[in-house]
Amino acid sequence: MIFSLLLTIVSGISLMLLVLTLSLLLIGAENVLYGIQGTDTSLFAPYRRFLAGKCSDRCPPPLLYSSCFCLLVIFLFIPMGSFPQFAETEGDFIVVVFLLLVSQGLYIRGMKAFSGEIYQSFDAKELFVLSKFAVTLIAVGGTLSWYALNRGMPGNIFSLETFTATPIWTVTGMWGKMGSAAFLLLLVAVSPSRGVTKTRILDNVQIPEIFDAIRSTIAPAMIVSLFFPMRLGIYFGLIGFRMYLVDFVSFWLRVMIVQVVLIPLAARAFNKSRDKLPERPVHLPEMIIGAAGIVFFMLDLYL
Repeated sequence: MIFSLLLTIVSGISLMLLVLTLSLLLIGAENVLYGIQGTDTSLFAPYRRFLAGKCSDRCPPPLLYSSCFCLLVIFLFIPMGSFPQFAETEGDFIVVVFLLLVSQGLYIRGMKAFSGEIYQSFDAKELFVLSKFAVTLIAVGGTLSWYALNRGMPGNIFSLETFTATPIWTVTGMWGKMGSAAFLLLLVAVSPSRGVTKTRILDNVQIPEIFDAIRSTIAPAMIVSLFFPMRLGIYFGLIGFRMYLVDFVSFWLRVMIVQVVLIPLAARAFNKSRDKLPERPVHLPEMIIGAAGIVFFMLDLYL
């Protein structure tokens, strides 16, 4: 029993380190494609900075490390291709939202303690982007869970695995597909992305960059799990290790496309369209899209 527990802990840490590595590589790709300012914005620069582990004047406080850890734990609840969730519960959406909010709070407090100057330089929209994503996830996850419960979809209604095993596009009618498209646009619009915010790289400040990298990958991973849960290994009739490998690689390729291409381009187009509207509450467009998604799903369910 002790050996099994140790093996589980080591496997979980290994998965989080793999996710951290992939996140740093993906944010390096964003740096290159979208011209992020800094002294070294090459593809592997974030990973090299992480390996170097150098601090500037002083090392980040434990709160920032804790914030990054909370974000990495979220990936244990996300199915990756044919791999089931590493940590499975009956309330994945609730756990993910909780971890997002905890990470956001720890990050704000940690950045204040680390450098007031850096903290003051952050734009409020960028600083609280995880809170915005968490609130959006409550609306999306709650609606999908209610739909799964009343439609009789197999699995736990608050579990991401339910929507990975049964793609939402296959069980919804016309209204439900319109609702899925609205929710997809909503999640894209509120997702963190360097291709949208144009964050400047801060030399030798590893932990904030690590936080930026991980939070930028969470939204694409959630989007792929909910809306693009294709299992190519199963589709091609593979079994065993080859099936898991093909599905795992395919999952991360889709995450890369969503993070590096779909989110920056779609979010920029969304922001430009929003800026052309007359004065209105700041989050009114997102609220309208979210409400439309909920209405479409209810129409699909009850009509």
